[in-house]
Amino acid sequence: MRILRLIVVSLLLAPALLLGPALALRAADVTDVPAGVSSEAVKAFKRGLEFHKAKQWPQAIKEYERALALGGRFPEAFNNLAYCYRKVGQIDKAIELYRVAIALRPLFVQAHDYLARAYLAKGDRAAALHEYEIVRRLDPKLAVCLWAAIQRNDPDYHDMPWGSGATLRSSPPVA
Repeated sequence: MRILRLIVVSLLLAPALLLGPALALRAADVTDVPAGVSSEAVKAFKRGLEFHKAKQWPQAIKEYERALALGGRFPEAFNNLAYCYRKVGQIDKAIELYRVAIALRPLFVQAHDYLARAYLAKGDRAAALHEYEIVRRLDPKLAVCLWAAIQRNDPDYHDMPWGSGATLRSSPPVA
């Protein structure tokens, strides 16, 4: 079973390895809304983003769930909802939602990053390291932030690089 999982992950990552970081960077934007999503779902998602950025997790959860209910079933909505659930301590729910985001977009590097952090919060370092390897291949710069969190055993360490403007200089190991 583990070998089969490795083969599937390898096949999913092959396009990113061939197409380079530009593809991964495009997939990492957690504020994008794909075309074709209803305007009401978009409005709810954007309200969720405002609460999210203000760290008002329960309100953000409500709006992201509303966006999903209105047909906004896109990876960013699941990813952001999962992030908020992780922040309120509902780790298993967060893991489930991150997996949905990744199923919808296997190369969604931010979802892999946050899934690693959820596993770290749950105490599953092996699963966190597995997701770290995916992040490292998709976006080496983001992997530096994740590696620092893993080394500190702190899932919240530098977990919103898109919002903080901070940078890290340490280097993760190369496999």
